[in-house]
Amino acid sequence: MAQLAVDYGSDKVRLLEFDGSGKRLRVLGFAEASLNGAAVTSGEDAEEAAATRDDLAADSIAKAMDEARFADDPSGMAWPAGQTLFREFTLPFTGDEQIEKVVRFESESHIPLDIDDVVIQHQVLRKTRDKSHILAVAVKKDDLLDRFDVLEESSIDPMFVDLDVFALLHALKGTGVAGEQECCLVLCAQDHATSLLFMVKGELYAVRSLRMGAHGIPRQGQTAGGGMDDDIAAARGADFISRLERELRRTLTTLPGVGELQAVHLLGAGSDIPGFEDMLQRVFASAAVAPLNLLERVDHKLSDEDAVRFGPDVGVALGVAYKLAGMDLTETDFRREECAYTRKFDQVKSPLIVLSFVLFLIVALKGIDTFYQLKKVRNEYGTLLTDAREQLNLLVGDNTEARAVWEQLEFGPHQVQAISQAFDRRHNELALQLGRSSKIPPQPSALAVWTELSTLLIEHQDEIGRLTLRKIDIDVGAREPIMRFSGRVIDANRYNDLIDLLNADGLYMGLKMGDLSPAPDGEYHDFGETSVKIDIDELNRRREG
Repeated sequence: MAQLAVDYGSDKVRLLEFDGSGKRLRVLGFAEASLNGAAVTSGEDAEEAAATRDDLAADSIAKAMDEARFADDPSGMAWPAGQTLFREFTLPFTGDEQIEKVVRFESESHIPLDIDDVVIQHQVLRKTRDKSHILAVAVKKDDLLDRFDVLEESSIDPMFVDLDVFALLHALKGTGVAGEQECCLVLCAQDHATSLLFMVKGELYAVRSLRMGAHGIPRQGQTAGGGMDDDIAAARGADFISRLERELRRTLTTLPGVGELQAVHLLGAGSDIPGFEDMLQRVFASAAVAPLNLLERVDHKLSDEDAVRFGPDVGVALGVAYKLAGMDLTETDFRREECAYTRKFDQVKSPLIVLSFVLFLIVALKGIDTFYQLKKVRNEYGTLLTDAREQLNLLVGDNTEARAVWEQLEFGPHQVQAISQAFDRRHNELALQLGRSSKIPPQPSALAVWTELSTLLIEHQDEIGRLTLRKIDIDVGAREPIMRFSGRVIDANRYNDLIDLLNADGLYMGLKMGDLSPAPDGEYHDFGETSVKIDIDELNRRREG
C-alpha cells in the first residue's frame, strides 16, 4: 500500500511516496512544491498576507500532488528545525517515568514562550550514573494548525508530525549510515537553515540547528540567477561559508564528549556550493568529508536524472517514511493537544486488516484440517460398514430385511452397533432352533471387538487426541485371540494415554507396545505394531449384556 511522507520546509514542500516496511522500504516517487511563489503584494495587512501565502502554498502542493498522482493517506510530516525552539538542560535523575513527569515543567523555565501556546517534545540525548541530558523542542501550536489547514486543501492529514532532524535520524538508522563510524557528523544545509547531527556509536549525541542557509547562492557549475551579479553571489557564498565555519568551531568547543570525527556526511542542496567541502576539511582535518546520497541505499523507482537531482534533499522525507512504516526511535510527535490527530482509527487500520486476514487464514486452515479429518473417519466407517452389511446379507439371506437393520439409522457408530446386535439376535435364534439350550455359546466376532474398541476410543477422544489407525488386524479364531494395530498420534504422551486406556479395560490383556518415532512432517508421532490379547469370555459377557 502506497503511503506519503511530507517534508514541509521553509521554502519547499517535498513529497515522497513509498510502500513496503521499515526493513524493505521502496521509494515510488518524489516531488517538490515550491513555496517561493507565495509572495505578498504591497498594501496587504498581516492577516491578508498570511491568507495569501497559505492559499498560494495550498495551490502549489495540490498541483504537485495532482501531477505526481501520489496517494494522500496515510501520511506523516516533518517540521523544519529552523522554525523550532531548542533548549538543552540536565535533570538529576535517569528514570524515564521521572523524566516524563517533570520535563514539561522544567522546559517552562527555559522556553521564553507561554507554555500553553506550544507543543513540547523531548529527547534524552545521553545519561550518566545519576543525570540525564535532555533536549527539549518547542513548536508553536498556531504554526502547526496553519500548516494543517494548507495541507487539508490537498486532502493530506498527517498522522504524526516529527522534527526534520529527528526524521533524518530515522533515515540514517534505516539505511545503516548511523552505525558505520564510531563518531561522525551529518550536516544538512538547506536554503534557510543548516542542521547538525552528531552521532556517537550509532546513537544521537547532540543536535544543532543554525539559522543560516544557502538561499540564493549558486551551486557548483551554476551562475547567479534572479538578476544577481555573479560577484555578489560569490560574496554571499563566501560570507555564508565563513559564518558557518565560525559556528562549527564554536559548536565543537561545547561538545567535548564527541571525540574525533571519522566522517562528515553532507546532505542538502546547500552543501554543493563552491568552497563548502574545503571549509569542512579545514575544520575537521582528520575526517572524511563527502556527500551522502541516501537514495543509493534504498530501493527506488526514480529515474537516474531525478535520483541525482533530488538525492541530496531526500533524507528528511525518507526518515518520515521509515517512521510511517513502523520505525519510531525518538517517540516524538507534535500532533498533541489542540493539534492532535483525530482520525485515530486510521493509525491502526492497516494492522487490523492484516491481523484480521491472519485470523481468518488460521480459522480457515483449521476448518479445512477438521473437514479432512472427518472425511477420513467417515471413509474408515464406510469401509467397515460395507463389509458388515455384506456379512449381514449373507447371514440373513434377504437383502430387504438386512437393509431394514441399518438404513434408518445415522451413518457411523449407530449403524455398526445395530448390525452387531442383529448378529447377536440371529445367533440366539439359531441356538434356540438347535434345541441344545436356551442359547449356545456365542462365537468370537472380530466385528464385536472392533465395536468395543471404537466405542472406547470415541468415549475418550478428548484424552487421546487425534488418532489415525493405519492398520488393524483382529484375529479371534486364534488359540489366543489377539488384536494388532499401528497408526499415528499427536505425540508420545497421547500414545501412552492410549496404552493406559487399553490396560484399564478388562477386555484387553497382555499388551505389547510398538516402536514410537516422529512422523516425517514433524507434527505427529507414528507408532508401530501394538498387540493386545482379547478376553473372549469378557467379550461374550458384554455382548450378552
